[in-house]
Amino acid sequence: MTPPYSVAIVHYHLNRGGVTRVIHTAAACLKSAGIPHVILSGEPDERDANLPVQVVEGLRYGTDPGGPSGLQLSQAMRAAAASILGPGPIVWHFHNHSLGRNRAIADAVAILAESGDAMVLQFHDFAEDGRPQNYPVIADTETLYPHSPRIRQAFLNSHDRQLFLAAGLPTERSILLPNAITPPAAVKPLDTPPENPLVLYPVRGIRRKNLGELFLLAALSPKGTRYALTLSPENIRWQAIFDEWVAFAHDSGLPVMLDVVGKVSPVPKGSRSYANWLRHSTHCLTTSVAEGFGLGFLEPVTLGKPLLGRNLPNVTNDFSEAGIVPGRLYDRLLVPVAWVGMETLRQRLVRSLQVALETYGQVMSNEHVERSFAAMLHRGHLDFGNLPEDLQRQVIDRILAGGEGDEILVEGRTETVPLRLWLRRTLKQTTPTAKPQDLAAYSTEAYTARLSNLYTSLINAKPTPPDYVPKHKVLTRFLKPGSFHFLLT
Repeated sequence: MTPPYSVAIVHYHLNRGGVTRVIHTAAACLKSAGIPHVILSGEPDERDANLPVQVVEGLRYGTDPGGPSGLQLSQAMRAAAASILGPGPIVWHFHNHSLGRNRAIADAVAILAESGDAMVLQFHDFAEDGRPQNYPVIADTETLYPHSPRIRQAFLNSHDRQLFLAAGLPTERSILLPNAITPPAAVKPLDTPPENPLVLYPVRGIRRKNLGELFLLAALSPKGTRYALTLSPENIRWQAIFDEWVAFAHDSGLPVMLDVVGKVSPVPKGSRSYANWLRHSTHCLTTSVAEGFGLGFLEPVTLGKPLLGRNLPNVTNDFSEAGIVPGRLYDRLLVPVAWVGMETLRQRLVRSLQVALETYGQVMSNEHVERSFAAMLHRGHLDFGNLPEDLQRQVIDRILAGGEGDEILVEGRTETVPLRLWLRRTLKQTTPTAKPQDLAAYSTEAYTARLSNLYTSLINAKPTPPDYVPKHKVLTRFLKPGSFHFLLT
């Protein structure tokens, strides 16, 4: 039976990436459930996936003046949705409307909210969370986070949801909406396992993915181990940092390959496809310092690939609650303070912290400095993942100069041991720490039921004027003293 409503999914673009995969999966779920829907995007679907896509020009990334107003954009979205779905009631499902990549989208959401429309506002990333360059775009709006009985703010993890509840969002107007997990590609197992490990990091090489950690791991891994990162950044903002790592790979001679998909093959004369890189990899890796949902923690399970790398408790605690051990993960990689220098680090912290806070319109206090500096110190060590890139390279160069590698420690929940030892032990493990059946809570069937129940509850709710979460309270939660991270600026 066709439901008495339709759904319009809205996003800036449909280029390859995590949010696009979520949208593609949601569209497939809605189709299987017989729920009429359309995807409104600022750009055509990069994959040409035969989905009901309508391009609305005003939705694409754009921070320069001269584009459509929020009212004009809301009218264009209504017209585009009606051309496919007809005149019936619509549930709007926005992805990342508040990210600061297009002010008109944020204004259009407020207009639809004031009109009493049913809406899901799903957050994958936040302008307040390590994106100071985005925040000025939406800094002067007080209608960024509407909520009402017909509006649900949807979060990928419990940590982000709790931040908003603490900022004033009513519990009943929020929901935890974790992504569905599907295999990222069809992978045929190899007949014979590779002789040496090939560790694949299946992400775009943006700054928060912490590329320096690949090189540190490569410097201390058993001989013959190779590391590969799949894609380069799309955003020009991150290209210069990425290019520095490309140059470092060449200069250092470490077995790290960057931007491999479509460029090189994992084996001589083999395919350069993503699926072939997955097929030949022995392990998957994550060194990211911040994620929304954390697809990279669970997707390897669907492929039968063991995962190693950096733990992110803000994300993985939800998986633990579901009984899932996503991989063999460490909490920190510890570097002796003397390798960097306390005064050097403090000077860098003060400069970077001041710039970041000023961009957010905040004044740096002594409390910000002292608590941030204290948070970086771990019993005479620093976490490698919270060093700026040039200091990360300084640490790796010292290891390559010889003799001191065993001073780098890996800290986990149960032990602290030399990283070299941990890698030797972990890379011998060729089975995942979880099985596909463990992911039942994140199946497409479960996701379809969540979406259907959510949309039905919203469309049945009585339209009422919205309230708004105070934006400054959200910002305060994200910028609390001690939360600064070099790779999130």
